[in-house]
Amino acid sequence: MAGERTAAAKKIAKALEENEINNSRELLEIELREEKSNAQRRMAWVAMGAMVFFSMALYTPLVPIPRVNALADLLSGFYIAQAGVVAAYMGVSAWMGKKK
Repeated sequence: MAGERTAAAKKIAKALEENEINNSRELLEIELREEKSNAQRRMAWVAMGAMVFFSMALYTPLVPIPRVNALADLLSGFYIAQAGVVAAYMGVSAWMGKKK
């Protein structure tokens, strides 16, 4: 009788341990997804801020017009790349929001 109780207790303990392991895995996955989402959000905000900052800097008297003209091709690529980061973040966020 005592052996049966011990075996039953071991089965219950093993089931609880497996349940705890599964719960901790799920919690870790949720935390990692949240961390990834926060990093992507920060990346999109930095890209947007960089576009605003550089746009404002170009209109200050600190940057001469000939230099702006010389950098025009480079700046257009910069704006396209930054806008791509922001658009990708917004698109994926909207898509994930519909998925839920």
